[in-house]
Formats: sequence, C-alpha cells, structure tokens
Amino acid sequence: MSNILRKAMIILLAGIMCVSGFLMVKRNLELKKEAMEFARLQKKMAEEAESYAAHQLEWLKEEDALVPEEKQGEDQETEAGLAYEAPQTLLDEMEVHPDCIGWIHITDTMVDYPVMQNVDNEYYLHRNVDGEDSISGCIYMDSNHDISTKGVHVIYGHHMKNGSMFRDIARFADPAYMDAHQDIRIWTKDQDIRLKPVYCYAGKADGTYRQALDTHGQVVQFIMDHTGMEINTDDLYVLVTCSYGSTDERTYLYCVPDEG
Repeated sequence: MSNILRKAMIILLAGIMCVSGFLMVKRNLELKKEAMEFARLQKKMAEEAESYAAHQLEWLKEEDALVPEEKQGEDQETEAGLAYEAPQTLLDEMEVHPDCIGWIHITDTMVDYPVMQNVDNEYYLHRNVDGEDSISGCIYMDSNHDISTKGVHVIYGHHMKNGSMFRDIARFADPAYMDAHQDIRIWTKDQDIRLKPVYCYAGKADGTYRQALDTHGQVVQFIMDHTGMEINTDDLYVLVTCSYGSTDERTYLYCVPDEG
C-alpha cells in the first residue's frame, strides 16, 4: 500500500471518527436538554400531587372525627371534599399543548410524563410536545382510543438507553419488580385514574391493540385472547415499549383500575 493511499485512509478514518463523535455529543446534549425540560414540569407536578394528597388526608381525618349524626348532615361537603382537582401544571400544559390529554406517573420509576395524542398515530414518535424533532419523542396514546371512556387504552413510549421515557416498563417482566411497583397514576382534566399492573410480557408488534373496544365483554375477551387470563374489567390500559429481545419485539404491560 502506497504512503499516499495509507495517509488518505488515515484521514478518512479520522474524519469518520470526528463526525461520529460530533453526532454522539449532539445526541447527548439534545437528550440532556429534553430531560431538563421534563424535570421542570415533573418537579411542579410532584409538588402539586403532594399538596393534594396532604389536603385529602387532612380532610379524611376531619371526617373520621365527626360523630355519625354530624356526618349525615355533611353529605354535600363529603362530595366536595373528595372531588378531583386536576393539577394546575397539567391544565397549563393542556392549554399550551392541545394534544396533551393527561399525565402518567409510576412511583419509584422514571415514568413521569405528559401523555399526548394526535390523529396521526406516529406524530409523537419522534417529536416533542412542541412538535419539534426529538430523539426520545413523547409518551402518547393510540389515536383510536379515548381516555375519557371505558375500554382498551394503549399508551406508547420509547425504550431509551438513558432510562427515560418507557424503559422502566420492560422491567415489569420481573415479577418481583412488578410487586414492588404497584402505584400507577394517570391524571387527566377530569379524572384521577389509579391503576395496578397485572401482567407483562414481550411479544411481536401486534396491530390488534389498535382496536377501539368499548364494551365489557369485548375487553374481557381481549385480555383472555392475549394473556389467557380472565380479568373482570371494563377498563384496560396497556403500556407498550420496545423490548429488543428480537426483531420488532415489544413489551406489553397490562394495567387495570385499582379499586383498593
């Protein structure tokens, strides 16, 4: 090999390494920026959730202190005391971003994000809440499903190597991890949806999850067909992320309303 050819190859390899390094740094900076933007909202949501929980706990203590005769005359206050109040941070996000339909939080995980929805089911796959190009995209609900009605609700999120978005969903395949992470919440404008995970598995990408099922029998049969489990529920939330066990594999986490 001539010296000229050897030098050309060295220069080419050096150029490739420089470009690769630049792209890696650029990607890391973009991910850091996205994480910082979400962190600001996450902090505000956590403060509001804590304040709301403290308010409800104080109200319940006052209720417990009432004698039966007093409780009978407090029916209207009872209803008001238990009324759901959407976090102001969420309401602000919904006003700025009309595609925002809620906020999902799983205690002791990194899952703590706004939930988006667009008629284009892949719109938020690689876009942030402002519709700009994004590596991690957003957490978003399937365009065929309605969070305000009972039925099947599928929510998607990327499995990011830095632990963000829905990476922790894949960890629910471990029964011990699932047992330790039973507190899943979705706040919407009108609802405080409390969920518990009941089943998790990895499988091929499956188009049947896009069905808009809206009757009790359809939901129960859907669960039976996909898991072999008989779960008596009108509402099913399936959290979906990439699995990487094989080509085109997904992790599916089944969650049902927590009646406890």
